[in-house]
Formats: sequence, structure tokens, C-alpha cells
Amino acid sequence: MNSPKPELPEINKEDRTPLVDVLLEMLAWQQKQIDELAQEILKLKGETTKPKIKPSTMDKEGAPGSDDSSSKRKKGPRRSKKGNLKIDETQIIQPDEIPEGSRFKGPEFI
Repeated sequence: MNSPKPELPEINKEDRTPLVDVLLEMLAWQQKQIDELAQEILKLKGETTKPKIKPSTMDKEGAPGSDDSSSKRKKGPRRSKKGNLKIDETQIIQPDEIPEGSRFKGPEFI
């Protein structure tokens, strides 16, 4: 079903004309369209698609506006949600029926 993609031969500068350049651009555009449509088919079938990976931003360290500390939300120390919970009363509830062969292991019957 998938045959190998033919490779374009290297074209010398003296052989390149405006028409050849336009045709090469059209081939690149068509290949991009084919790839996008193939990804759309995979998506519609429910199969996995190629992930869109953003380019690295490591080279932009000295660029203005790339201050990492301002872009991330500063988080404080985590606090327990149960730390301030007040227990009013404790009730011990006995089961109505204990199955045969069960043994007591703490708060649960197994």
C-alpha cells in the first residue's frame, strides 16, 4: 500500500529556472497537504497521530521578554486541606451481618 517516496535529484544552480523553483515549491506544498490529510485520516480513525512538538526556546535566553520567572506562577508551600478539619464526634457502626469465615482486621472485615 505504501510505496517508498521517490527522492528528487539534486538540481544545480545553473539548471534552476524560475519555473523549476515554482515547481519545487508546489511539490513541497503538496507534500505538506498530503501529510496533513494523512494525519486527519488517522485522527478520524481514532489512531494515534504525530505529536506537534514546538521548537526549543533554549536559544532565546537573552531575548527580551523571555523572563522565565515572570512567566511561571510562583507557588508557595503546600498546605494540608485536612489540617484545620475539626471532628465533632466519632461513631462506631457495627455491620448487620458478618459473612462466615471472615476475620476482623482493623476497621474492615475481610
